[in-house]
Amino acid sequence: MSNIRKTQRKNKTNQVINWPPVNEYFTIDSLTKSNPHMLTSSGSDITLRVRLMNAVKEEPKTVSAIGTLNLGKGRPQLAFAMIPVSQEALDKAAANKVILAKESELISVVKIENKAPAVIIQPVKVTNTLPVNA
Repeated sequence: MSNIRKTQRKNKTNQVINWPPVNEYFTIDSLTKSNPHMLTSSGSDITLRVRLMNAVKEEPKTVSAIGTLNLGKGRPQLAFAMIPVSQEALDKAAANKVILAKESELISVVKIENKAPAVIIQPVKVTNTLPVNA
């Protein structure tokens, strides 16, 4: 398995996460930067990610996903805030180009119009032709 003793692994899992204040929003990257002690010996942040998702999904919920931050390439990052979500945190997130969850539900992906194409009728000039006798 690994050369870390069981007691060292057990002590690593009992560490406390330093959550940001209520008036701030955060991403997984910013949470990792403020909690370097939660990284594994290989540099993975899986323990931090699992604890964050548990805080979002399990009762009592302490964290809420407030939107996504699109960095232009790849999958957008989720943005989170501590519960109760303050208006100040939402305003800071919106100022930093975070698409808030309520706004993302309103974005139309495809616009379909059910209009018949306009038909323009132009009169045709009729010319009289005489038959040619052969």
